[in-house]
Amino acid sequence: MNLDPQTQTDRGLQEVLDEHKISLKKRCERVTEGSGETGSGTLLNRIYTELYITEGQSEEVNTQHEVRQLESASKKKTLHDTPIKCHDIFKASADQQRRIRVVLTNGVAGVGKTFSVQKFTLDWAEGLENQDVGLVVVLSFRELNLIRDERFSLLKLLHVFHPTLQKVPAQQLSVWKLLFIFDGLDESRLALDFINNEVVCDVTQKASVNVLLTNLIQGNLLPSALVWITSRPAAANQIPPTRVDRLTEVRGFTDPQKDEYFRRRFSDEEQSSTIISHIKTSRSLHIMCLIPVFCWITATVLDHMWTTDQRGELPKTLTDMYSHFLLVQTKRKKQKYHEGHETSPQELMEADGEVLLKLGRLAFEHLEKGSIMFYQEDLEQCGLDVTEASVFSGVCTEIFRRESVIFQKTVYCFVHLSVQEFLAAVYMFHCFTHRKTKVLEDFLGEDYKYSSLEDFLVRAMEKSLKSRNGHLDLFVRFLHGLSLESNQRLLGGLLGQTDNSPETIQRAINNLKEMNSKNISPDRSINIFHCLIEMKDLSVHQEIQEFMKSENRSEEILSEIQCSALCYMLQMSEEVLDELDLNKYNTTYEGRRRLIPAVRNCRKAELKSCWLSDISCSSLASALISNPSSLRELDLRGNDLQASGVKLLSDLVESPHYRLETLRTGIDNVITAAKPQHMK
Repeated sequence: MNLDPQTQTDRGLQEVLDEHKISLKKRCERVTEGSGETGSGTLLNRIYTELYITEGQSEEVNTQHEVRQLESASKKKTLHDTPIKCHDIFKASADQQRRIRVVLTNGVAGVGKTFSVQKFTLDWAEGLENQDVGLVVVLSFRELNLIRDERFSLLKLLHVFHPTLQKVPAQQLSVWKLLFIFDGLDESRLALDFINNEVVCDVTQKASVNVLLTNLIQGNLLPSALVWITSRPAAANQIPPTRVDRLTEVRGFTDPQKDEYFRRRFSDEEQSSTIISHIKTSRSLHIMCLIPVFCWITATVLDHMWTTDQRGELPKTLTDMYSHFLLVQTKRKKQKYHEGHETSPQELMEADGEVLLKLGRLAFEHLEKGSIMFYQEDLEQCGLDVTEASVFSGVCTEIFRRESVIFQKTVYCFVHLSVQEFLAAVYMFHCFTHRKTKVLEDFLGEDYKYSSLEDFLVRAMEKSLKSRNGHLDLFVRFLHGLSLESNQRLLGGLLGQTDNSPETIQRAINNLKEMNSKNISPDRSINIFHCLIEMKDLSVHQEIQEFMKSENRSEEILSEIQCSALCYMLQMSEEVLDELDLNKYNTTYEGRRRLIPAVRNCRKAELKSCWLSDISCSSLASALISNPSSLRELDLRGNDLQASGVKLLSDLVESPHYRLETLRTGIDNVITAAKPQHMK
């Protein structure tokens, strides 16, 4: 029987579509969960735990360190959020009348954005969800970076990145309901210009990749096509809010989802229960477990310790966890490639030390630049031979991941930013113990003269505090944790020998407690307290716990470091304070300034006569538009606000994210701001 041309065309297109779905299924059905390469690993559906995705506008461009963002996320009340399943990302709720065409999904590194994209795509390819969508096209920015200087038509772009679609004609793209998924905007090296942009309306018209993307997002090109973009928070502002129909946030795992993840990983009930209980004893570990990748790191370490009968000394700090993680991977390398006697940490680290330190150098140099993606030339500059098997197998498979992309060019990255920060700290500590003066001077300043461990830590802390966005916060926490004998013993000879006698460690702890942060943001000062925790000095934490129980708080004198600790604990408290009056605390003016970020977790704040500086005002402004923030009434009378402070507050009142109902400044007496209609 002869088929008419139209039927033959339809059948041909259906075959192309079926082939494309098979290709996507192969691409998405297995995940590497931090290790290996694309296409290997575990079945996604076997380990996938539904992530917590919420809808809502971002309050500001969030450039603070992502661990601080995780702390904020852990405080967000889920009762008032609108959770969305990843396959419903384009489905409007009952009270939404508008069409949702462009969705922007935010989330910190490793929180599960790419897993969500893979789950959505896999469910579509298997015919389970979103079957009203005719074609799903997945493109990562790390792939698009490789052709950023070339010109393509949109049709050719599809053919290049998805060879299964080569037989699709141009006219079919406007017939099918298309969904374009652009994953990893934060990794983009494209210059997206939504103002002075060339207009492209034809899918066969050639243009640069960034021009094609902006026209697709603006709706000039395939106006009926859906667009989904994922990004880390700091990069999300590259897309104008007016071009986004729905903004969502992937918050990672809720507490029940964390439990579910570990119960899926460990079939032994006793083992999973012990691990879950242990994680909850450490606030830093519990918060980090919002991130699926950190759950994987934790599971890898604790499973190894459980099976090797080391249950009595489970990691309590982040440095502990990552030191154990590095050791576990070196042991796995030995088991994979060598047989023989049990090897000590010292021997393991000596065997792989050279490669690990080169990776540490790569991690450190690019942490300074703010880069998380590397190419072959970046590795070669750090002395890494990309053909050396040990770089990409065994120890480094779990730590360092390569992804083969278009044109056979390879992109490299650490499995998570925190792994990069840890290896960077290992490298810098090694440079200190081996007196690599040039590296130390480049980092700490030309005036740095090699001296004691405690002086080195002070200079590193001061350097990190000067960072506006805190990009060195976790790095400097790791540096302090690595100074402990327990972690140096774990890492064998990797760090080198240093004086970490009890007297030296105590001097380093005292330096942290006495550190002057007069010209530093109160938000940034909290990291000093976290460094104490990494050094396993819990004295300040315990003192503040006792202070919060005390009935005579006004009689107790608080040091500045105690104020930082109190500020952190008030922010993280489940209970919202009715009133925070800084003048009721018996401390210095600097101590009161360190308490300012705690206004996020109170309904009324009294900051009268607190000698607010420009830095304090900036910290206060950030708190006022943060999410979550319960503050509704603020009294700033008695502060000699400079012109910059007055302008900052004036601009704040005009912000759509301003939630205050009453602001007293002493300038205009009482300013009452009606909440915007979209605020509840």
